[in-house]
Amino acid sequence: MEGLFTHHAQEDARGSVSGLSLLAKSGDIEIMRQMVTAGATLWLSPGSEEYTFEFFFVQRGKLEIAPEGDDVETLGPGDCFYVHGLKQNVMLRCVEAAELLYVSNCPVFDSEAYWQQELQGLLRRIDEKDHYTQRHSRAVMEYALQLYKELKDHCPGLKLEDFVMGALFHDVGKCNVPGDILRKKARLTDEEYKLIQQHPLDSARLLEPIYGPRIAELAYSHHERMDGRGYPRGLKGKEIPFEARILAVADAFDAMTSDRGYNRVKTFEEAAVELQSLPEAYDPLVTATLVRLVREGRIGPQAAAKTAE
Repeated sequence: MEGLFTHHAQEDARGSVSGLSLLAKSGDIEIMRQMVTAGATLWLSPGSEEYTFEFFFVQRGKLEIAPEGDDVETLGPGDCFYVHGLKQNVMLRCVEAAELLYVSNCPVFDSEAYWQQELQGLLRRIDEKDHYTQRHSRAVMEYALQLYKELKDHCPGLKLEDFVMGALFHDVGKCNVPGDILRKKARLTDEEYKLIQQHPLDSARLLEPIYGPRIAELAYSHHERMDGRGYPRGLKGKEIPFEARILAVADAFDAMTSDRGYNRVKTFEEAAVELQSLPEAYDPLVTATLVRLVREGRIGPQAAAKTAE
């Protein structure tokens, strides 16, 4: 197509999915609008091609960007940043709901649209069964991410975005568990408990075709315990991937600090200290890190409040 083209703010963009809109495209150049909700954690990843160039202009809102080893820098309306030759992931935190103008010289919209559609579809499947499970999944992701950033050297070869996906979707297999069992307040029968114990395998089966075997393994192993008394495979100690040990602690921590209608809600420090007292079940390095982060205020009620919004 040639000539002059206009796009009015009230019109739909050429395409839109989960906050990302394609405004214009010419060859490999794409101009997009990215809407980001407050409290969201994002990451910039190295491009698949050496010549990849991505430019971001903050139209409204506030972001915190923290290149590894550097101080956190805050960006607001009128600020911009760009990526070229990136060698490692860079974390972004959305402090206030933001709108970004996003320009790339490598087509990303179609692949991003596919990824986000799959993501939203899985989240809907969780929420249709149990609203608690969806909130729990987001909270576990936030806690697990904070632990991962402290312990990433123990997870060689695992990309940040892969860990986040595994943490967010670790319970997606619960969509195959009857809703009345998921929502049951009374003690489960042995038969009902066996159905619950199936969900890590179902999560792995759903995740592997979309995200690959390592993310699937993360979800598959998050209920294994250090002494081999977990499920579904009874893995023991170092047989359990370290990233799954992180996820197991984050999963239990959120369950202990959340009101599920039938439990005594523990404070963040109570839960962290209790988990640290259970080395037969949870990795001592992970639980010690959790206690430290809670006492430093880096994991606390404010994070739980954000996931409930």
